[in-house]
Amino acid sequence: MSLFDLFRKKQTSEPPLKKRLASMRCKRVNYVACDFEDLCGQMQQAADKGGDADCLVKLTPVNYYALKDEYIEAAFYSDEEHEENYVIFRLIKFDKPVRASGIYPVSKDILRKAYEKLGAVNF
Repeated sequence: MSLFDLFRKKQTSEPPLKKRLASMRCKRVNYVACDFEDLCGQMQQAADKGGDADCLVKLTPVNYYALKDEYIEAAFYSDEEHEENYVIFRLIKFDKPVRASGIYPVSKDILRKAYEKLGAVNF
């Protein structure tokens, strides 16, 4: 290692999906805490089978100030037409992220149902 190696840019090989997520719109929603492992397992099964993730619709949204001790934060990533949608879950305890899930695909219909629980969403 020479002295000039300190100033070189490190090569980071970021997966193409993460690069695409960076260019998408993100909406963060807080949900009442449930079994995080079970939720991730159900989302993974739905992703593997190519089916809809109905467990996402069963989650109960909550205001951040109502439940600060422990909650699940979902980050929904969508393109402009909501044709390509993804979600990432994080388990938050006392304002610190404890666990994070993988990136799960979400269909447009399930995303619409999840947003309808929050209020008026028209897309």
